[in-house]
Amino acid sequence: MAITKKNAAPKLFKPVFAALLAALILLLTFTVGSLRFGPITITLNCLPLAVGAVFLGPMYGAILGLVFGLSSFFASFTSASLTTLLVGINPFLTFLMCVVPRVICGWVPGLIYKALPKDNEPKRIAGSALCCGLTTVLNTIGFLGLMWVFFRDAFVSNGDVIAKVGSKPTGNIFVFIFALATINAVIEIAVNLVLGTAVCRTLSAVTKNKI
Repeated sequence: MAITKKNAAPKLFKPVFAALLAALILLLTFTVGSLRFGPITITLNCLPLAVGAVFLGPMYGAILGLVFGLSSFFASFTSASLTTLLVGINPFLTFLMCVVPRVICGWVPGLIYKALPKDNEPKRIAGSALCCGLTTVLNTIGFLGLMWVFFRDAFVSNGDVIAKVGSKPTGNIFVFIFALATINAVIEIAVNLVLGTAVCRTLSAVTKNKI
């Protein structure tokens, strides 16, 4: 019986920890969500997603990304965000905009970290930092990129959308992403990179005999 319990612990650890990260994503989405410092808003949802992608692997990263995407979509029905306006224009495209990039930004960093060399501590730290930062980069580019692809006309002709953004977007998709992301995305990348790496390394040290 003791052997069975010992063998079961590693198998249970990942799904249990993934469930905890999923619960944290839901909590952040429907409560705190972000931190505001004057005009700067830092979204926190990518942090548990990045930790899951690096620490648990691409499959759990994709699942956590799905949780992030679904929660952000349903949260748009109870908020007064730009996404809420886009739901009113086309709910299906808004659903794709919310979900697809989040699944990708949980899956791809997990794949990359899995493929990177991890034969010493500096390489593991560098890999964690790269993939934690990449999670936010992919989320920003994917979410805003699909927003431009799906709703470009709304940003030009819909008065409510224009008022929410502050002006009509000009230029191509990259100009649009840069204009909406601004310094917030840079700070979010830095926060994810530093805090995500620290959390991943701490968890690896604590659980090295469990997974």
